[in-house]
Amino acid sequence: MAYDARSVANGLLKIAQDAGRTLTNMQLQKLVYIAHGYALAILHKPLIKQSVEAWRYGPVVADLYHALRAYGAGKVTASINILPEEKLSETHLALLAEVVSAYGGFSGPQLSTMTHRQGTPWKEIYDPAGWGNSIIPDPLIEQHYINLLNERAGIIPG
Repeated sequence: MAYDARSVANGLLKIAQDAGRTLTNMQLQKLVYIAHGYALAILHKPLIKQSVEAWRYGPVVADLYHALRAYGAGKVTASINILPEEKLSETHLALLAEVVSAYGGFSGPQLSTMTHRQGTPWKEIYDPAGWGNSIIPDPLIEQHYINLLNERAGIIPG
């Protein structure tokens, strides 16, 4: 089941809060994207319903961007109001917990740098001369995160 990205963001906020961490707007935006990538790679199903777009400053989910815009570069201090509320599965909550554990200690700019590296889906799709934000296709995101998992396991992607 795919969720609204704002519900996933709320799940990440709760997990981070329970671990004594706070998250900024940029961290939350990037962590939703990273969690979506790992869900595609591991579960072979999308985590979020919305498309991820290649914006100037990285992969962005527009609905989430608009929901968090009031925070600017600051910390997100409250859950995002969303109706209907969605309850994330235990499998998805476990995945989010792993993402917070592995990536939650990185700053927003550090996470942004990770998503901008050569060979990332954003780097392949983003066109600085373009007239809008292009959608980053889920199969491209999935393959990138499969490659990351394989690299960590010592398997040569092929």
